[in-house]
Formats: sequence, structure tokens, C-alpha cells
Amino acid sequence: MELRKLHDASVGAPAARNVPTVRIIFGGEPDGLSIAMITVDVPAGTAMPQHGHSGSDIIVMPIIGTVNIAQGNEVVVVETGDAVLVTQREAVSLTNPGTEFARLVIAAGPADFVVGISGWPVS
Repeated sequence: MELRKLHDASVGAPAARNVPTVRIIFGGEPDGLSIAMITVDVPAGTAMPQHGHSGSDIIVMPIIGTVNIAQGNEVVVVETGDAVLVTQREAVSLTNPGTEFARLVIAAGPADFVVGISGWPVS
């Protein structure tokens, strides 16, 4: 068993301003765990363009706030406590239409997606 604290995780973000930030809780090491967990903080009014998840199935669950996840013309509103499965074959976009930041917990399996984002710059 291993405990990791959210405040101990380093914060990474794409090289841009006012974008979602990621904390890797578990996973991210090449040849490491087969599953991973991250948090993503999404500032109010920001968006992530359509993207895939590098061979990982993911489950997205907001623990603070609300986000919209879109696949093509289908948009789902995901509120605190809801969970959305996005398979490795699906590309989605994400927006935070609210006035407060949203925090998402994301589980990924296999951990390939998190291995890819572990190279983002640390802020």
C-alpha cells in the first residue's frame, strides 16, 4: 500500500497561459504501473481542444465544478460526482463554462497517457 498526498505532486502544464494544469498522483513512469491517476485543474472559461489519450482508457470525475465534454456533436455536462468513460479510440474536447475552476480526477489504464504528459513543463 502506498499513500500519496495531492499537495506533494508536482504541477505540470502545456507551454501556454491560462490552461489546465495536471498533478500526477500515480503512474507516469515508463515501465511503471499499469494504471495511473491524475488531477486536472481547469480554470473557468478555458477549453482543451479535441485530443486522444495515447492508448489509454480514461475515467473522468469532477470533484469540484462542472465541465462539458464533447465528442463530435455530442456534448455531455459532467457535474461533481458524475463519471465519464472515454475509451482509447475516442477523441474528445473539454470546456469549463463556469465562473469557478473545476478539478477533475482522472484514472487511466494502461498508464500510457500519463507517461506522455509526465514530460510537460513543471510550474
